[in-house]
Amino acid sequence: MTHDGLEVRNLSVSLADAKILHDISFFIAPGEIVALLGPSGCGKSTLLKAITGLVSHQTGSMIFDAKDLTGVPVHKRQIGLMFQSHALFPHRNVEENLAFGLEMQGATKARIHSRIADLLELVGLCGFEKRKVETLSGGEAQRVALARSLAPHPKLLLLDEPYNSLDRSMRRHLTDEVRQILKTLKISAIHVTHDSDEASRMADRMLIMEKGQIVRQGTFQEMISNPEVTIVADLIGLETIWEPTIENLEGSYSAATPWGGRVIHEPISSTISLLLRPEKIRITPDGFPVVIENRVLQAGEWVLSCRGEDNFIVAVKTDEQYEIGSQISLMVDPNDIEILSGTLPY
Repeated sequence: MTHDGLEVRNLSVSLADAKILHDISFFIAPGEIVALLGPSGCGKSTLLKAITGLVSHQTGSMIFDAKDLTGVPVHKRQIGLMFQSHALFPHRNVEENLAFGLEMQGATKARIHSRIADLLELVGLCGFEKRKVETLSGGEAQRVALARSLAPHPKLLLLDEPYNSLDRSMRRHLTDEVRQILKTLKISAIHVTHDSDEASRMADRMLIMEKGQIVRQGTFQEMISNPEVTIVADLIGLETIWEPTIENLEGSYSAATPWGGRVIHEPISSTISLLLRPEKIRITPDGFPVVIENRVLQAGEWVLSCRGEDNFIVAVKTDEQYEIGSQISLMVDPNDIEILSGTLPY
């Protein structure tokens, strides 16, 4: 199912006299899956509701499939929504849940029956037509919710943190499964999540939100290579981030680090943060002393969470096995420390 994509232009939304979305702009290509990440309260769910027509926007526009969505009723936008809570009708069985959207479209009984059979096969639930909703496992309920959202043939699917109630293994499995289904059907999607690993598995590209704005767009690799903004580094799991003291040294600036000053060559127009990647840290006999507070095994390497003087927190990777509570020394070249833009004014 092809379309001309979704273009959001300078979108602003206010609710109860409070501005929630500030000048949002982005484009989603036909068949593209985009992950939407951001801290709680940044406006992710409001953005989805604006796209579906559940809340009104005050300024800007949304063009979907070459048509302005302003004034278009929710049920005529050809946009599906898969909720965090499944939102299945408890008084309807699986078949009746899947039929709901098709009945709203006025589909014939024969067409509904055929479509339900196709959808249950697609999500691996053949034979579940008469199953009651309360008898479904979490994974089964998610598959039914997905099938129901796909039933009316949407051109765009919005997924609002749909896997939060599932364990990590099931989330990974369903993430891969849903991505394959969407790619097979060539349906565009916006997937809201807090989990950067889930986002990287699911999406072709990411949108990062903070305080009602899109602050960064790009692929996961682009985010890792150059996060640019503090919130991006935090959301993709880069741990050692801090706001430094800035010194003015005869017209140039230096940011304080435990390993000396990090010279800042760029003009400072706002608050900044510093980012230290674990691969840039060396464990040496004569460095900055820290105490290991925790350790986690990730992909065959130990990630050590350490605390140093003035409660400085740093994460370091190593192949060696160190005990919690032991002291080690860390050495870093200050030039390897990256400079990020800080928080937004809103």
